[in-house]
Amino acid sequence: MNGSTIDNMSTTPHGPGLDCHIANDAERAAAFGNVYECWGDERPIDEYVAWRMQSVQHARATWYVGTVDGVVATSLGAYPIVLRAAEKSWPGYAIGAVHTPPEFRRRGYAATLLDWGLQQQLAGGAQFGLLYSDIKPEYYGGMGYRLCDSHYAWAVPRPGDHASSGRLEQFDPAEMADGLAELYVAAQSSRSIWIERDSVYWDWVRGRYVGHNWFWWIDAGADHPSGYIQLKSTETESRVFDWGVLPGADERAFWETVLQWAANQGVARIGGWLPSSDAIAGCFDVTPRIKELTMLSPLTAEAPWNDAYSTDAAWFTECDHI
Repeated sequence: MNGSTIDNMSTTPHGPGLDCHIANDAERAAAFGNVYECWGDERPIDEYVAWRMQSVQHARATWYVGTVDGVVATSLGAYPIVLRAAEKSWPGYAIGAVHTPPEFRRRGYAATLLDWGLQQQLAGGAQFGLLYSDIKPEYYGGMGYRLCDSHYAWAVPRPGDHASSGRLEQFDPAEMADGLAELYVAAQSSRSIWIERDSVYWDWVRGRYVGHNWFWWIDAGADHPSGYIQLKSTETESRVFDWGVLPGADERAFWETVLQWAANQGVARIGGWLPSSDAIAGCFDVTPRIKELTMLSPLTAEAPWNDAYSTDAAWFTECDHI
């Protein structure tokens, strides 16, 4: 959720008179009004700002602003995350909604606020940075962020095209919180890097995605789930927001079951953020993402880096997108 309107790639190192600080309520509302031009919807701007002020998603972030003469000239959100890498937990933050209004662009304000926010996060113990860029990755690359694999995968499900193995069973993520959290950890454990989710994080996910549908995958002949999937369904598509398959389970069978379920439901298309695994490439049309590009940055000398992180970050799901 990082905008293409941050500063038009300005290389100006500092904006004169820019006061960087944590936003108060009035400044946060002003920042939300500013971003309406990029991420607004069919609601009037007043309703949009009120929604963001009350949003479970946005309440998780610390909102930083840079002001000029008391006017919000640039803003961003910093969401707490924890990454698992090199057999350790690494605290960090994810950047979202970087935005500069048109009248303040080309002055380096966004870059100044990003650096100020970084210093705040380092002082708080952050070791990793994460963002999803909608602009050319070179901008954030100059700040130490490394581009990771990012894909879309979509399929048009048709009855009879897929040999379903097992079944999907809908469940309530609140009632099955412990089992879901355990399966998530097991599914992620083979990755070189992944996003940890504690109970507070899972509460945030459930509060944020009210109305999404969650399903267990029960493989043929099995008594317990071997996978799960989170879907946002509309009249035109079912979008995959989260999913996981246990190590050793048949991932191709999982996706065949999902596609057969979608065909039986009359879904026009199904997909979303998915990695280019052999199983997914065999079931979906996989293409590179052209925006919302995953980027990671080790922020300290202690934070590890392995080129495998760039590949395994493709498994980050849209459920975690800020």
